[in-house]
Amino acid sequence: MKRVVVILLILLTAFTAFARGGSEVSATKASSDNPFDTYVELIMYSSGSSGKDTAAVLAQFNTLLREKYNTTINVTNLGWDNYNNQYQLILTTGEPADLMYVNPNLYGMYAPNGAFKDLTDLFAQYMPTVSSYFSDGELAQVKVDGRLYMIPSYETNFSQNGIFYRLDLAKKYGLGEIDSLKAFEAYASTIAANERGMRVIDGNPEQTLFQLFKATYGFESIAGSNTSIIMVNGYDDIHTIIAYPFTDAYVEWAHRMKEWALKGYWSSNALSSTMDPWSSIQVGTSAITQANADGAKNMMGYMASKLPHSESAYWSLANLTGYSYINPVTENGYAVPASSPNGERALRILEAIKTDQRLFDLWMYGIEGRHFSLTEEGNLIKPALGVDPATVNAHSMSGAQYAMRVQTLMRNDEGVWDGYDDLIARLQSIAVLNKFGAVSIDYSDVQAELAAVNQVVKQYGHPINIGIVDNVDAAIAEYRRQLKTAGIDRLLGAVSEQMEQYYIRNAIH
Repeated sequence: MKRVVVILLILLTAFTAFARGGSEVSATKASSDNPFDTYVELIMYSSGSSGKDTAAVLAQFNTLLREKYNTTINVTNLGWDNYNNQYQLILTTGEPADLMYVNPNLYGMYAPNGAFKDLTDLFAQYMPTVSSYFSDGELAQVKVDGRLYMIPSYETNFSQNGIFYRLDLAKKYGLGEIDSLKAFEAYASTIAANERGMRVIDGNPEQTLFQLFKATYGFESIAGSNTSIIMVNGYDDIHTIIAYPFTDAYVEWAHRMKEWALKGYWSSNALSSTMDPWSSIQVGTSAITQANADGAKNMMGYMASKLPHSESAYWSLANLTGYSYINPVTENGYAVPASSPNGERALRILEAIKTDQRLFDLWMYGIEGRHFSLTEEGNLIKPALGVDPATVNAHSMSGAQYAMRVQTLMRNDEGVWDGYDDLIARLQSIAVLNKFGAVSIDYSDVQAELAAVNQVVKQYGHPINIGIVDNVDAAIAEYRRQLKTAGIDRLLGAVSEQMEQYYIRNAIH
């Protein structure tokens, strides 16, 4: 009898456990039917700066996002100057983060090292609509060792930069439009000599000058990076990988930069400036800034709002190189850090924003009725009709917006720049295969050299690049010596080897 009771107790326990397990499975299934049952705040980090009105925009955005998906997003822009160091700190310490903006340089640096979650199987599962936008060939550009670690933006944009400048000032002094380096110098010298309270480039000019340097000599950046001194020698000389400070072209350019600096094109303290030319031109203290075609279109809108009595124009540097190419899909995107506690939710929310026009408009353009109005055709009027431009601050999140772009949801500005369509037609007419933009360089074996070289570039290279050294030739000699000590040869070898492998894999000649 005792044995029977024991057996019955065992069976009862087993049945209870089975029943509990079944109820837990049912509860789990019931919960999974609504993946937004639990409130989640997603943590996002991005490069670049945020606008003064962005906090107000995000408050309204998050109200709507919580109503629909029981989720909010906390966005932190890490600035332009120090975001690389902040990224490294976040990703190496395992600080919880759910989404991070990545460009080719950041992606190539961290994707091969386990810093991001593998999204290969999750992209289509949690973002079925957005994943359908991309062909297998496009996604192959993004993969590292056959695995996907980025959700790319979906857009068509030309990567070449150009010079955005105040055309009204050119007309004031009887100058024509900028259409050559000679014309650029004439414009800049005139501004420097005559316009008080204005610089040719107000703020740090290093990146603007770098774009001019590349286009003048035909050098091509690898993977769209603006930070590495290692580049391809030219579009038709892809197998020659160089460190440009060791070229004769760099010596010639450095002497020219010294001349420009002496003429007062920028401040002698420009490297420590807290302003950037993009912001300075909007407040009338800079005559030029740099932008790609899409950025130039946006800047036309900003200038119409901020300086309505000015007139602007744009000179694409594709006119120097003689060709253009479209950005690869790796140009902007989001990665989910390995430390993310909410990776699934992050992907679901990206799918929601990238397919919901109202959420997308808030994220990209701000508050309707304040930052913009819509025409019957769906074009943007900025700021909104009836709103005093002086009362509206900028809404911007830099990389966080670049990565959110969806071609089918993007809106055009109404009547701001009649020349945009002509510019795009011109760039399309000279477009060639983008041979370098989809490269993903693995620096894991040369991390020490990369860090040391980047430090040398900042300490010794940047002052030369903007002409604020006393003796150009002596400064270049010391710069080269420091690069050799930092390990430039080993770094150059690693990049060259991977570039050759990339060319072979992709049949690029």
